[in-house]
Amino acid sequence: MAVLPTQRHIAYRCPDCGNAVIGLIGRFALSAKMLRIKCSCGSEHTLDINIASGEKIRLSVPCLFCRQNHSYVVSESLFFDKDRFLLNCPYSGMDIAIIGDEDIVRAELDRTGRELETLIKNLEAEELSDIQPQEMNDDEILPDPTVYDTLRFIVKDLEDEGKVKCPCGKGPYDLRFTDSGLQVWCDSCGASHDFKVSSPTLAEEYLNLDGITLK
Repeated sequence: MAVLPTQRHIAYRCPDCGNAVIGLIGRFALSAKMLRIKCSCGSEHTLDINIASGEKIRLSVPCLFCRQNHSYVVSESLFFDKDRFLLNCPYSGMDIAIIGDEDIVRAELDRTGRELETLIKNLEAEELSDIQPQEMNDDEILPDPTVYDTLRFIVKDLEDEGKVKCPCGKGPYDLRFTDSGLQVWCDSCGASHDFKVSSPTLAEEYLNLDGITLK
């Protein structure tokens, strides 16, 4: 019988200094009301982890690009059982958190670090702060975080059950905002499916969705 992992490494980059912050999360540690990971630079941006209802884990992750936290809900089994799990910014599409075994997390940090350097260079910026918004509130960058949170929960649950289909069948799958709502897309082949939602009520109508086919 396979032994399921009892702990996972999670990493993000601090929006203030840009350095990687790595934490170790155990299954039993999640019995605490909240776990918080913060950068040694003293930044007020912290990664918070809470247990949600139904064996779900809620994460509030600092975004290197938006300078605010994005909210995600994943199943406990998905959090601990997958070798690699990425969370990305719904606006830039860039990965902002990595969950998995330590060697995989560190390898992904190297990859995302190179991508960040390339992005800064291509934008002809001198430092990280040059590509970040200086004054932006929640309403400007996330018109309704609950919509994104609800649909991402639905998509990740369906992906975990093998009910998200695309031409390549590889994934991983994630969400991003579009002019008409939200779009689930495959990171490998680019296939996508649009959800025309603008409110939490409309998003909740998809809770009984049996599957998604990307084209």
